[in-house]
Amino acid sequence: MIGSLKLGHQWGDVFTGARGPFPAAFAPGAPVAPDRVVRRTTDEQALVHGLSVRWTGSGVTAMNLRTGEEYWRYERREPKAVVGESAVSERTVVVGHNDGRLVGIDLRSGKLLWRVDVREDGFRFVHLAGGQVVTGAPGAVRAFDERDGRSLWTLKVSESCPVVLVVSAHALPDHLSVVHVMCNVTSLDRDGYNLLLGVDNRTGEAVWRQRTVDPEQMAWGDGHTLVTSDPERPVQLLDMNRQGTSRRAALPPDEWDVVAAGSGTVLTGTDPKEDSDDHDTVLHAYDSRDGRRSWQLRAPTGQEYGFPAIADGRVYVVCQPLLTAADAGRRIQSDLVILDADTGRRLHTLRLPAMTAPDDSDDFGKLDVLDTGDGAVSIGWRDGGGDLLVATD
Repeated sequence: MIGSLKLGHQWGDVFTGARGPFPAAFAPGAPVAPDRVVRRTTDEQALVHGLSVRWTGSGVTAMNLRTGEEYWRYERREPKAVVGESAVSERTVVVGHNDGRLVGIDLRSGKLLWRVDVREDGFRFVHLAGGQVVTGAPGAVRAFDERDGRSLWTLKVSESCPVVLVVSAHALPDHLSVVHVMCNVTSLDRDGYNLLLGVDNRTGEAVWRQRTVDPEQMAWGDGHTLVTSDPERPVQLLDMNRQGTSRRAALPPDEWDVVAAGSGTVLTGTDPKEDSDDHDTVLHAYDSRDGRRSWQLRAPTGQEYGFPAIADGRVYVVCQPLLTAADAGRRIQSDLVILDADTGRRLHTLRLPAMTAPDDSDDFGKLDVLDTGDGAVSIGWRDGGGDLLVATD
């Protein structure tokens, strides 16, 4: 039975709290053979337990995936309060506002856990890694406790990097967090560059620093595996540990468009006819241990693949028509295809409901797998517009 709506006001924020029992996950892990679309929405969102958590501009909303009803909602009712970014874990939702405020919310209850003011205006990413909230501050990276908001550590990046944007953060074994920072990306008078930081996540001490490639040229694999692509040299498979990064293997020189990594597999996409990354008509799979090719999959004539996701030893990818600008607004049919990550063997196919092609169909009209987990997979357009589908077993 759905409980009555109760609004709690704190610091100008509104928290409705949970409405009804906590939705259970559809299943543990990624779905094995999704056979139905349970939800069709218009917003990109994170999937966790039986919820989808989505950004609303002034806050976030958690929706029950089974019913489509609001489970809880958070809004910041203050002038010029804009959500820059949010992050979701199995227990916590963290919201970063453009005026420097961070808000931690309990996923299960929808109640406020903590609030911190970083005191820096402007867009920021927030990331959850190993029980820590990692974000940028003037010239520094900061970390807070996921559950109570305590300041855990502050790392000064470099004198040459006064403007810090934290692109990603990953917790590895041996108390190591690897943080990808873009330096001076909004600065008009300083050169921008990318930096990887190996951080002792107990103290905030930088155990190593290394220049790296843009985020679009990088894929994070299992545990300590990092894949970097650079048109000027072969794709590198790197090991990460407390000593730094080291080269494990490289892919063939003609491979450079890495589209996914995980479960011991690295995937690249290409279009042999056009020799470009605008359309991925062929997927190539490589073993992340030694860089050897393990399989390839060619799309049927007139079809291409969106960006895939790899989880639990399976590849999830959408096979769809090759679109042009003339297809904008047209309804198209596509399939969610699930493959064995080791062999490329097709395990399952789900025909998706017809989707309306976006306006930028020639460049960005691709259906990508956005998220997998807790028995569900979400699929949406690369440009972030239009419909988003959630499928489950």
